[in-house]
Amino acid sequence: MARTSILSRSTHNCYLYDATTGNELLLDGCCTNVLIVDIHASVTLSQRFTNTSSTAVSSAVYTFGLMSGSAVCGFEMIKPDGTRVEGVVKEREEASREYEQAIKAGKTASLGQQETTDVFSIAVGNILPSETVEIHLRYLQLLMDDEKKDQVKFIFPRTYAQRYGQAPTDNSSNATTAHQPFKMNVIVQQSGVIKSISCPSAHPIQLELGFPDGFEPPSEDRSHFASVTLTDTSGFLTQDVTLVVSATDLDSPRCFMERHPSLNHETIAMALTFVPRFTLPDIKGGMEYVFVVDRSGSMQGERIRLVREALVVLLRGLPASGTTFNIISFGTNATKLWDTSRQYSQTTLEEATNHVDVMQADYGGTEIASALSLAYSSLPKPLGRPVAVILLTDGSAWDVSTCVSHTQTALSTLPHSAPDSFIRVFTVGIGDGASSDTCDSIARAGNGMAVYVKQGEAIAGKCARVVRAARSPQVVNIVVSWMGHGVDSGAEHGILAQDEDQEGIEGNDDDFEMVTNIRNEAESDVPANVAPLSLFNIDDDDQQATGPPPAPDPRLPPPPTIQQAPLLLTNIFPGTRTQVYAVIRTPQSEIDSEGERLPKSVKIRGVVSTTGTPVELDVPVSRLLRPLKSVDNLDSGDGASSSLHHFEQLFLHILAAKALITDRQDGKHAFPTSIADEIQTNDELREAYLKKEIVRLGTTYGLTSKHTSFVAVD
Repeated sequence: MARTSILSRSTHNCYLYDATTGNELLLDGCCTNVLIVDIHASVTLSQRFTNTSSTAVSSAVYTFGLMSGSAVCGFEMIKPDGTRVEGVVKEREEASREYEQAIKAGKTASLGQQETTDVFSIAVGNILPSETVEIHLRYLQLLMDDEKKDQVKFIFPRTYAQRYGQAPTDNSSNATTAHQPFKMNVIVQQSGVIKSISCPSAHPIQLELGFPDGFEPPSEDRSHFASVTLTDTSGFLTQDVTLVVSATDLDSPRCFMERHPSLNHETIAMALTFVPRFTLPDIKGGMEYVFVVDRSGSMQGERIRLVREALVVLLRGLPASGTTFNIISFGTNATKLWDTSRQYSQTTLEEATNHVDVMQADYGGTEIASALSLAYSSLPKPLGRPVAVILLTDGSAWDVSTCVSHTQTALSTLPHSAPDSFIRVFTVGIGDGASSDTCDSIARAGNGMAVYVKQGEAIAGKCARVVRAARSPQVVNIVVSWMGHGVDSGAEHGILAQDEDQEGIEGNDDDFEMVTNIRNEAESDVPANVAPLSLFNIDDDDQQATGPPPAPDPRLPPPPTIQQAPLLLTNIFPGTRTQVYAVIRTPQSEIDSEGERLPKSVKIRGVVSTTGTPVELDVPVSRLLRPLKSVDNLDSGDGASSSLHHFEQLFLHILAAKALITDRQDGKHAFPTSIADEIQTNDELREAYLKKEIVRLGTTYGLTSKHTSFVAVD
């Protein structure tokens, strides 16, 4: 089986292949260990690959397609002689230099990077004929938001353990027989009582409720824990493994805490999850809704059918009064149903529904950025009332940064004629493998949310959530108090804000400041009372060195006491799950072995923008399950044990670091007071500072990003 093209952004496949010929190496065994805590999972995947050809593979590449909300945080390869080649995250340029030096020295080296949040790829070097190697990969995943409030769904794609590659011609049994049975070990911890764990995919599972062997019993009740074992004797998967955890309080607010085990890191990490449950009045005066529909070639078949079904549900769920709407279809080009949005009525609804019924995936390429630009440029100027732009797409495009830029520009520059007029952008990911990088990034930039609909799912509930969120007023001035201290845009952190209505607010003793109102230098006014420069200054040495000035190299101060992500909570919607993470610097002397000195709850406060009504919530804190000194009984049985075993690794710290990196890559961050003023006009300085922050987070917690890469040298 030859690899003919780069991994599609809309798949979750993983391959080890020859970059020269495109031929995939044979996958002859797979197993995995999973730790599920609340709505997060840590997955350690182990795979065995064999080069069945008679020639060496000189440039093997391992490519891994990520599930929505996932991040790779560990990689290693074990060679036949037991040698480990373990990936270490370094600054991207440094990793490239180290890789090139190792190759020149004749060493086995690997260089890996996550080009987008969907695809991780690493070059793993030479593999000799008949040689077998083991790949161990660890990733963290945000679990799917199931429609039932007391359930959470974990999916392990069949493509991670699916038979592929060229089988040897002299041993036909190897084409169907794995090196060992496929095995999955799962540990589950929830804040409430676990009622059941089922497997809708019909794989045989063994379930045990209570504390798993090898773990220290925490203070929580044993009914909050369970373990699951799944074994497939064929060694491979022909369909996705789906586990559904049913537990009490899954729709209740909760917060988990993890203490860093190293004395060199006096930090705790906290993961806060809540589903707002309050009734907000619809926005007064009505709204405009613009549906932007992907009809490119990648939407053929089941996806365009899902689009039609979702659109009908969305259209019929719009408010009956005060609503205007329009539909934009796009592919290579974009077209509008009507020149301008029309009043919502039975007549216009029928016309729009008839238009949807005949939609086909016949618009060519996927130019999302152009379609969004058309949607934003078609809006009234100035805006007289709120607008919801709803994008339906599989996300199969590579210009995500342009989509984000267009959205940020629209939100910050379109004039408003009323204080309650604003734009929010929502995305509906269509089909299996819809790009989370595209959908999530656009929704974050648009202060909206992303949902995903797949074949076989009941999509009415998800579409109803989108409409409900779109027609709800904003909750603003949100503060989370973690350790008795609130973190908002002006407490002890700041943000390079996109909102020109906000003012820069000075931080506390951490000397961080919120910076806003970024202006282009060319647009700056000439200061008054400034003496003109002479056009001929005899003291000016024209022999000075020429060329571009050195790149900015700002000093990176220690992190603030509390690092929160997202820093600004702008997308809290009733009935929609929200996650907030924090890394908090707390001396070990203030925490005993059980974490008893920590607060029992965290507090969230905010205000409804249209009414001024305050909202408030107290959330209980649970301590994360920790292993005993040995967890050998949890090994996969695949021979060499992986050093990436997630039961012995950080979990919540990495989730928080991933969210912090996302904030910084989105341009949301605090800056030291010493450079806050210059940041407003110096893009290079701002980017240099953000890069240093991302590198620090990536190298500290083992995460790839646009500025960090995995490098492994034998």
